[in-house]
Amino acid sequence: MKSRAYYSARNLVFALTAQGLDSILTFIARTVFIYTLGETYLGMNGLFSDILTLLSLAELGCGTAIIYAMYQPAAKGDEQKLAALLNLYKKIYITLGTGISIAGLCLIPFLNFFISDMPDIPELPLIYILYLLNTTCTYFFSYKKSILMAYQIHHVVSKITMITVISQNVLQMTILFLTHNFLFYLVIQLLATFFCNMAISLYVDRHFVFLKEYNKEKLDKESKADIIKNIKAMFLDKLSSAVVTSTDNMLISKFVSTIVLGYYSNYTLFVTIIRNIMLRVSDALTGSVGNMVSSENPKHAKKVFEDLLFMNFWVIAVFSIMLFSFINPFIMLWIGESYLLQLPIVFIICLNMYMRYIRNTQLIFIDTYGLFQEIRIKCISEALINLVASLILLIPLHMGVSGILLGTFISNITTNFWFEPYIIYKKRFKEPLGGYFKKFFLYLGITLGAGGCVFWFAEYVTFNGGWIEFALKFFACLIFLNGIFAGIFHRQDEYLYFKEKFAEVLEVHRQRRS
Repeated sequence: MKSRAYYSARNLVFALTAQGLDSILTFIARTVFIYTLGETYLGMNGLFSDILTLLSLAELGCGTAIIYAMYQPAAKGDEQKLAALLNLYKKIYITLGTGISIAGLCLIPFLNFFISDMPDIPELPLIYILYLLNTTCTYFFSYKKSILMAYQIHHVVSKITMITVISQNVLQMTILFLTHNFLFYLVIQLLATFFCNMAISLYVDRHFVFLKEYNKEKLDKESKADIIKNIKAMFLDKLSSAVVTSTDNMLISKFVSTIVLGYYSNYTLFVTIIRNIMLRVSDALTGSVGNMVSSENPKHAKKVFEDLLFMNFWVIAVFSIMLFSFINPFIMLWIGESYLLQLPIVFIICLNMYMRYIRNTQLIFIDTYGLFQEIRIKCISEALINLVASLILLIPLHMGVSGILLGTFISNITTNFWFEPYIIYKKRFKEPLGGYFKKFFLYLGITLGAGGCVFWFAEYVTFNGGWIEFALKFFACLIFLNGIFAGIFHRQDEYLYFKEKFAEVLEVHRQRRS
């Protein structure tokens, strides 16, 4: 019987390998995109993606609610209930996919509302429709991914995604070099999304044959009522997330300019890469955490929470510090000084990223514990504070991009920062929050201190310039930064725990190969 640590590690290795390839290819493809299509199309790319993210809030969080409901029957081998849950999921997603398609088409006459400097692109509606199709086609297949997460085999999705991403990016870059045609670029993206979801669907059909046997199975009324209740609560979470993460680009496009949005999107490209890495880590761990919380006591669950919080801090602290210290030098070498944003804006981007992804551990436990009802008030407050704060800082105070981003920080610090750990500790761990905040501020202080050292080195230590200097400084700082963390935490329980688990996973892997 393999341990949860083994399943988590296997899922994590495949997820990070897939994301690593994805990140490299995405960056190369972005370079080709900038030099073949220019900054206007770059702005359109960010804007349309965020409009459709807002439309997708209609998903209502039903995916999270149903996956939560799958953990226990998966642990017990209750195939009949799993099939009934997946049948409900399928029905909801097909309905939502159809509804989002219709709503998206209805927005076409109003596209100019979101753009302050409307570009002269005759095929703009067709471009938007291709983005819309890429979003909605996923709804007709992706529900089957949930069963892979419930059984802790999410690495299958990573493998299929990796193959698809490689093919997609190679084809897109070839098309841009040969034709400079954005429509062909988007058609390839749409086909890749379709074939990726189809491959996952076929894999599930082949390996979970009981789904076909119970393809008419219906969920009992009590279970269905619980899921619907959780979906309603998760709608607010989806709404607040959409407002917080998707309105920044729309506000920049509307009140600043699409060109500035293009510059900003180069920075968010790297934030998105980091976000995807963090999400892959979360996906790889969620199945095991869900299995754990359904069978272990609160004391053990709290220990796991603190261990994952430590790991999450280490990863996002390194990403945030390295991004702040090296993003401007990189962009200057990559595409030129004219694409740079001011350093205070870069700091807020990195601070928001740190504050958002330091929460990943809380979000995993909220999902696996099913604390959907308890976070409703927080979700409403976050969305309202973010929008109001951003608009006040943007319009009366004329703070531009900085004001929009500060609105996001204000909404986070006044809601998520304290409420999410509070609800987990109060409802599940039955313990006070003092220990959590002590760890949080310790981690934040170390991040700021180490970040200051790394930024000083990156900014003021120079020798011969160019890419060689950049690479040497980057890897020297990366090693130095991890060395600082290892030196500070080498006696801490969480550090020793992961060291022990790493050895355990290596031993299991060695036994499998021998």
